[in-house]
Amino acid sequence: MTNIRFESNLGYAGHAGLAQRLAGLFSRSAAMGLLSVGDVTELSALSVRGLVADLQKHGLAGSAGIGLAPLMRDNPHAWDRATERLLEARLDQLAQVLEDSPNPATEWPSMREVFGDDMLAALLQISASSLRRYATAERITPDATAARLHWLAMVVSDLAGGYNPLGMRRWFERPRAQLDGHSPSALLGSGWQPDDAAAQRVRALAATLSGAQPLAV
Repeated sequence: MTNIRFESNLGYAGHAGLAQRLAGLFSRSAAMGLLSVGDVTELSALSVRGLVADLQKHGLAGSAGIGLAPLMRDNPHAWDRATERLLEARLDQLAQVLEDSPNPATEWPSMREVFGDDMLAALLQISASSLRRYATAERITPDATAARLHWLAMVVSDLAGGYNPLGMRRWFERPRAQLDGHSPSALLGSGWQPDDAAAQRVRALAATLSGAQPLAV
């Protein structure tokens, strides 16, 4: 999974809304295994061009290359507030596209790297042997498994700002006061689906780490 750690934002300090949305989009794309680079350390026109190119390669960016053109060539300080709001809306739309687009072919290797086969199989409630067959395309990933896998990728994208892979694995196993003393993995229970109330609570808790919600972990 691509490591996202922005050491430079090259002028985005005065554009917090855009910077947060871009960071979230990079994190989400990394968790889904869509990025072709090993590490992303700079929030810049160059890195945004690479992001859009990778998303287009996977058929997920559509006309984003046109709509996000200012992000790929301009100095942020050159934008007026109307342009900034338009770019924020376009980034929100692209983030939603990723939210709605399970992609097992790239998410299997990414999530295996984070969790390992045994823990990932347990979270997805499948056998390790089935996991390997799905991950190597020996068998088509069932829709229910693909949905759970994508949900995990979205949770990982939110956790990525505060945890390394070891910390993410521990996060799923540690009891949480916000989950009534249950760990995220225990709260999910058997036969869980991403739309279940328990899964939504776990997702909401993870989202606090990306600044999406006010609740503190």
